[in-house]
Amino acid sequence: MAMHAQSVLEFEYVLKRLRDHCETALGAALAGALKPAFDQDEVWTAIGLTREAHGLLSLHHPPSLGPIHDVRDAFNRASKGATLGGHELFACADALRGMRELKSFLHARREDCPQIAQDGLLLPDAKRLEESIFDSLDPNGDVKDSASQHLASLRQRKTSTSVRLQEKAQSYVSGKTRDLLSDPIVTMRDGRYVIPLKAEYRGRIKGIVHDSSASGQTIYVEPEDVLQLGNLLREIEAAEREEISRILLALSGKLGAVGKEAIVGISAAARIDLAFAKARLGFAMKGALPEPLKLPRIEIEGGRHPLLDPSTAIALDLKLGSGENVLITGPNTGGKTVAIKTVGLFVLMAQSGLLPPARQLKFGPFSQVWADIGDEQSLQQSLSTFSAHIKNIAEALQGLKEGALVLFDEVGAGTDPAEGAALAKAILMCVVERGGTVLASTHYGELKAFAFETEGFNNAAMEFDVKSLRPTYKLIMGAAGASHALKIAERYGLPKTVIEEARQGLSTQHQELSRMMEGLDQAQKLARQAQGEADRRMAELRKKEQLAEEKLVEAEEVRRTAYARATAEVESALREMREENSRIFEELKRAGVDNRAQEQARADLRAVQELGGELANSLKPKERKQASGVVLKKGMSVRIDGYAQTGIVLEDQSGKTILVQMGSLKMTVAANSVTPVAPTREQQKPRPNIRLQKAQTAYTEIHLRAMRAEDAMRDLEKFIDDAVLAGIPSVRIVHGKGEGILRKLSQEFLRKNTNVASFRDGESGEGGYGVTVAVLK
Repeated sequence: MAMHAQSVLEFEYVLKRLRDHCETALGAALAGALKPAFDQDEVWTAIGLTREAHGLLSLHHPPSLGPIHDVRDAFNRASKGATLGGHELFACADALRGMRELKSFLHARREDCPQIAQDGLLLPDAKRLEESIFDSLDPNGDVKDSASQHLASLRQRKTSTSVRLQEKAQSYVSGKTRDLLSDPIVTMRDGRYVIPLKAEYRGRIKGIVHDSSASGQTIYVEPEDVLQLGNLLREIEAAEREEISRILLALSGKLGAVGKEAIVGISAAARIDLAFAKARLGFAMKGALPEPLKLPRIEIEGGRHPLLDPSTAIALDLKLGSGENVLITGPNTGGKTVAIKTVGLFVLMAQSGLLPPARQLKFGPFSQVWADIGDEQSLQQSLSTFSAHIKNIAEALQGLKEGALVLFDEVGAGTDPAEGAALAKAILMCVVERGGTVLASTHYGELKAFAFETEGFNNAAMEFDVKSLRPTYKLIMGAAGASHALKIAERYGLPKTVIEEARQGLSTQHQELSRMMEGLDQAQKLARQAQGEADRRMAELRKKEQLAEEKLVEAEEVRRTAYARATAEVESALREMREENSRIFEELKRAGVDNRAQEQARADLRAVQELGGELANSLKPKERKQASGVVLKKGMSVRIDGYAQTGIVLEDQSGKTILVQMGSLKMTVAANSVTPVAPTREQQKPRPNIRLQKAQTAYTEIHLRAMRAEDAMRDLEKFIDDAVLAGIPSVRIVHGKGEGILRKLSQEFLRKNTNVASFRDGESGEGGYGVTVAVLK
């Protein structure tokens, strides 16, 4: 019955698409013979392999597996001592190279694909043998001259002898014997060069007669000296063939030594090819990697039938299994059968290690899959539609295992409605009592009520648009759909008198029930639309909240990064100032300055350090804590943590956030990240001297790239002056490489500048010739 389910669900067409994604013939054969697994461990092993292949293909480009042909028979014969032809040897070497490259690719990524890497260990690595064969044979299998020195010598002799032979034969045509010939040409007989000698001149040219014309007036003679050269050429050709056979035998022996390993490797490569093909099919179908569930169950979100056009297929949302059974109702041609087949194919695909096309898929393997779908009447077996269905159902009930999935299309149809409905209820209950999961479709009203009343069963309906009288093909869980038979008949052109008469034939109770069902369907549709709109708005709100949080985190990170950079720069400036002042102090000491001057120098040094420390503290980010008792009011000027520009409060504070405008940008920020701007002007600290001022503002690097020469030299002069005043020991001038003009001008300026001690081109890690490093005095 498992094979029957695969047939009615058209699983073979999925496998056909899988074969198209294989690179090797052996991999395609494995794909065509692929069968779903029903053992838990086997299922998750197969899915694990596909998951690894999916991850590899999403990040890397594996080597082509096309060269790995099925040459197992050639390797087997070589291992038994047979001599292979050149074409076979080249194909085997091609396969060895393909397996070696695949092995190397997988080994480098073995931590990302441990299961696939296990097969990769079985791939042979015979690089020297490959190179030996490729050096000896061309792609057509012909032995190259470079295969051996002896072969190269023989072929050189063969060429020269052949030339001499042709020249000697041609000399009889163009020489003094030309008048003895019927035609001035050299021709071939049995692979020998002959000349057409007139019969009356027989014996005038010594040699062997190979043939004569039909009239007997011409004989074809191979002259003696041509004969000797021809015999020599034959000997050389025989030696060449012998050397070629020796080379092929030697290569075949080497190939036979790795024959068993190569045969195992080719089979492993085919399995790897199949895993990659499953992943490629998953990408093509936009398939979902199944998330594991413990019990036999499937939860589909945004699923589409794998054989339908994805641009037109309607997405399916459904939960089935572990005590949850579904009965689908709705109009004919409404999509019930497609929904059932979609679920069945999803299960078969997942249990074969394939990725069903869905937005999300949660899955726990089923122990069996049974399916009774479509019209299966058989004239040969004298089975009606109803009998064929019952035969399939009976087989399923007899072989049913716990954890099986059973699919019924129009269960109980094809017979008396009352008896069919009663039989259908009994069949459904029997499947559930034996531990199976049921997905079925029906038109019977009794079964709709049965699903409402029976624990473990849920109704689902294929949506129908009563305005357009067309199905939408969308499955609605929890709804019981009407068949809409009369409306569909009216849409397809059945006379209105017939439709009206049929309507009159319905009982009053049935008509009222139909109207109630239509009203319920409409109410549920409106409720779904309202819920969908609410969900959409809620998702938008959450997205905006998340974005706001990310902006706040980003701003905080920017603020802290800016502080870290500023602190590093200040610390660097302080360090340089301390070094410079120490140097000055040492010079004063060596010059014999009195103690009072030395003490003054120390005091100046401490003043410089204290000023630098205050500068560093001023850059420290303030805690995000709103001043106690301060309520932000509309129109207040404020500063936002992480931003240098001030902003204006646009509304009075009423919560934890506040709306602020900075320039043309309006933004909602946390109230505790906003500080009112102080009304008083800040007092500027006095600078002790111009050198300290320059130390705080000077840079150690200047960029001159893309500047005009005149502007660049002016900026460079000011930069060097500022650096000298700040006491900076060395600077970097970034002028770029280009045509070298700015480099030449910059170094010429440095050479003439009396404040420059030396300069050099940047090292490779400093920018190379695009940078000049200058040491200042």
